[in-house]
Amino acid sequence: MKKGRSTTYALIAAVAMIWGTIIYKVVDAYKGDDDSPVLANNTTIKKEPYNDYAIPKDTAHLLLNYKDPFRLKKERDTVPMAIKRVHNTLAVVTKPGINWSFIKYSGYMRNPVSKKTIALLTINGRNVTLAEGESVDNVKLLKNMRDSIKISYNGKTKFITSGNH
Repeated sequence: MKKGRSTTYALIAAVAMIWGTIIYKVVDAYKGDDDSPVLANNTTIKKEPYNDYAIPKDTAHLLLNYKDPFRLKKERDTVPMAIKRVHNTLAVVTKPGINWSFIKYSGYMRNPVSKKTIALLTINGRNVTLAEGESVDNVKLLKNMRDSIKISYNGKTKFITSGNH
């Protein structure tokens, strides 16, 4: 029994010394050093002026010598016009625009085997499926971009988006 007690007392002493060392180092770290840096007699410390993030003077120059983008005509929205000279007077003849409302894009299907995308269209109330390059009723599918299609009708091209918005 004496052997067990002496080992216990030795371990208690070791733990006390370890905790004493830890406490000494923590207290010493909080205490800090009183040593201040030694400066030469002729050296003075210049303090930088206080700057509370004042806004510096703006030095940028805007060059405003470009055309107004809002005054430009959009060519895709204008109707092409033909000018004919009739008895020395000018007559402006407008070509009627194409009413694209008879074509509706419903979506697409993709064949997992052939990896081919097929567009689902409604042309004049009739459901039609077209792959790129195919045409029905003078309507040719040029490009299928999944959210929209590019089609050609009577020599005119247009992008049509899906009607499911």
